[in-house]
Amino acid sequence: MNSLLSLALLQQIIDQLPMNIFCRDTNGRYLFANKVFAREAGLQSPHELVGKLDVEMPWGDAFREEDRRLLAEGKPLLHQQLHCHSGDATSWMEIHKVPLYDEQGEPLALFAMISAIDKRKELEQTFRQQQLLQRRLLDAIPDPIRLEDHQGVLIDCNQAFLDFMGLAASEALGHRVAPRLPIEQALGRGEYCLMDAHGQGRHLEITRVEVPDDEGNSLGILTLSRDITGLRTTQAQLQQEQHYDSLTGLLKLSHFLQTSRHLGARKASLLLVDLQHFREINDRFGIRVADRLLSQVARRLQRLAPPQSLLCRVAADDFALLLPELPLSLSDWSRNLQHELMTPYQVEEHRIQIPVFLGIAHGKAKDAERLLSHAEAALAQGKRQQQHCTLFDPELDARLKRRQLIAAQLPLAIKAAELTAVYQPIICTHDNQLHGAELLCRWPHPAFGMISPDEFIPLAEELGLIGQLGQLMLELGCAQLARWQVAAPDLVLSINLSPLQFRDPELCQQIFACIERHGLAPWQLELEITEGVLMENADEIESNLASLIEAGFHLAIDDFGTGYCSLAYLPRLQVATLKLDRSFTQGLATNQATTAIVRSVIGLGHELGIKITAEGVETQEQQEWLAQAGCDRLQGYLFSRPLPPEQFARDYQLLAVL
Repeated sequence: MNSLLSLALLQQIIDQLPMNIFCRDTNGRYLFANKVFAREAGLQSPHELVGKLDVEMPWGDAFREEDRRLLAEGKPLLHQQLHCHSGDATSWMEIHKVPLYDEQGEPLALFAMISAIDKRKELEQTFRQQQLLQRRLLDAIPDPIRLEDHQGVLIDCNQAFLDFMGLAASEALGHRVAPRLPIEQALGRGEYCLMDAHGQGRHLEITRVEVPDDEGNSLGILTLSRDITGLRTTQAQLQQEQHYDSLTGLLKLSHFLQTSRHLGARKASLLLVDLQHFREINDRFGIRVADRLLSQVARRLQRLAPPQSLLCRVAADDFALLLPELPLSLSDWSRNLQHELMTPYQVEEHRIQIPVFLGIAHGKAKDAERLLSHAEAALAQGKRQQQHCTLFDPELDARLKRRQLIAAQLPLAIKAAELTAVYQPIICTHDNQLHGAELLCRWPHPAFGMISPDEFIPLAEELGLIGQLGQLMLELGCAQLARWQVAAPDLVLSINLSPLQFRDPELCQQIFACIERHGLAPWQLELEITEGVLMENADEIESNLASLIEAGFHLAIDDFGTGYCSLAYLPRLQVATLKLDRSFTQGLATNQATTAIVRSVIGLGHELGIKITAEGVETQEQQEWLAQAGCDRLQGYLFSRPLPPEQFARDYQLLAVL
C-alpha cells in the first residue's frame, strides 16, 4: 500500500513539472512518463505510454543507438540541445539523460528530462547579435582601444589596437601587452608619440579611465587612443607656411621680428642684404631660374650665418641677418659675406653673378624692427652712393626722419600743386640755337627749402603717387609750351615718364587729352623713358609704347648706356632720340674707352636715323669734342642750369608771350 502511494505521489510530482520526463528500460520500453511527455507522444495519459517502444512513437527509433551507447558507457548526457522539427514548426530542446544500474552494476533503465528552451535560445541569439554588433562597432573605430585589469593583463581590445601593435587577438588577450610608451602613463589625458608595428611614429592623444562595476568597484583600466598624426602634421605645415618662406625655407619677416623680441637687450647687429638687378635676371632667364638663384643665395646665407643668428627673407630679393656679437670685426665678416654672395652661381646651364649691397645697423637684439628700418636707410644710402656696404649712423637717422616727414607731406603737396616746373635748355650743336627744353620737377618746401627730385621722385614711386605727379607736371609743361609756341613754334618739350606710369593703360589717352586741351601737336612732346622700361615684359608697357608712337609722339631713351637695353628695340620702337648719360660726357677727356663708345653710339644712331643728345656738358672742351664727333644736341650746366619759366623766357627771348 505504501509502495502504491509512493508511486502515485511520484506520478503527481512529475506530472506537475513543466518538462518532458520519462524512463525507458534497456530494451527501449517506457516504464513511466509524465503528462507533458504523454501529450508530446499524442496520448491522453502517461499510463498509455507504459510498455510501448520508440518505434510506436512519432519520432521512431531516432534515439535508440544513442541510448544503447549511454547505457554501455555509463556516462550521463547532460545539456544536449536539439533543434527539433515538427511539420512547419521548429523548437529547441535541452535534453538530460541519466543511465540507471542495479547493485551489481548492470544497466536497468535510462531516465530522461527534456525542456523546451526556445525563449532561452531567443535570448542567447539576441545576446550574440548584440555582442557581434558591439564587436563590429568596436572594430570599426579606427582609434586603438584596450581594456586591461590592474595587473596590466589585456581583457579586451579592438582591431585597431591589434593592428597598431602588430598582434593577433590570441597573442594579446589574456597577456600583458607593453603600450610602447616612453614613460609610465597615469590616468587622465596625455599626448604621446609612439612607434606602430611598421616602425612609423604616430601622435596619439591617450585617455585612461577606470571602469566601475555595478557596485562601484574598478573592473580595470580603459585606454582610448586617438590618432592625431594628421592633425599635428597639418598644424606643422600651417606653422611652416605661416612662419617660413616656401621658396627658401627661411623665416618670414613677421616671425623673424616676433622671435627677435624675446632675445632681450643683448647687443646685436642687423645686416640687410639686397640683390641688385634681380628683376632683370627674372625677365632674362625666367621665374624658374630666378627662383633657383634665390634658393642658392639662401643656402649660402645659411652656411655663412654664425650660430645663434636669425636669418629671414624680407622681400623678393632682400634678406636680413640678426647677428650676435662676432668673434671678429663686423666689417671683415661683412666683406667676406659680400665676397661669398657675389661669387658666381651655376643655375642650370646659366652662370650668374649678381651685385650685392649691404646695409648694417647696431643696437639691441629685441629692437630688430627699428634696426631693420635703420639698415634699410643705410642700404638706400649705399645704393645711391654705389657703396656696397653701408653702416647706419645718427646723421642717416636724421635723414630717415626727414624722409618720413617728406613722405607724409608729399601727397598733400601734389594735390595742392605746390611742386613747380623748371626747364633746362637743349641746344642744337650745328648752330648753337635753342632746340627745346627738358621739363624737370622741383619742390620748394616751406621748412626744408628746395627738395631735390632725387629725394622725392623715388618716394612718389614707392607711395604710388608717381601717376598724379606725372599728370601735374604734364599739365604745367603743356600749358607753358602753349604760351611759348607763339615766339618759338618749333620748340620741343622733353618730359620724363616713370616706368610705373607705363603700367597705366590710360597713359596714351591722358597725354593726348592734355595736348588737345592746350592746342599742341604730338611732335612737340618728346617723351623720355629709361632703358629699364624696355626690359619690362608687361603687356600694358608694350601696348603703351606702341600707342604713343602711333599717336605721333617722339620717344627718347634717357641715360642711354647705363642700363641693359637691347639695341633691337631701337628700330622696332622708332626711337627718335638717344640721350647719352652724363657719365660718358664726363669721361671724354680722360678715358679712351669712353670716347670710343660715344663715337660708336653716335655713328650707330645716325645709321638708324636717331638723333643723339649728350647730357651733362659742363666744359667748352666737351662741347667741341661732341660737336666734332657729330652729336646732334647738347644739354648741361655749360649752357644753363634748370630755370624757372620766367627766367627761361628772359634768357631765350620768350618774354613777349609770358
